Amino acid sequence: MEPEIVGKRVKKLMERNEIELQELANKMKITEIELKNKLEGREEFYIDEMMKIKTIFQLDSSDCDELFFQEETEIEKI
Repeated sequence: MEPEIVGKRVKKLMERNEIELQELANKMKITEIELKNKLEGREEFYIDEMMKIKTIFQLDSSDCDELFFQEETEIEKI
């Protein structure tokens, strides 16, 4: 999946859950700059970071797959 698309999806997830960049970066134990680069599509999320996002946002496996791997999600069709 393209890093830009994944970044946009994670941003939407952050907005829906009212979580700020600094808070998510702290919970993921990465710097704000690293997270910003990932959200902007300059860097990819690593598997361990995907699992942290899954845990932080309490996503089930299908939601996690949709977030990181599906070409087009239901959210994007709206």
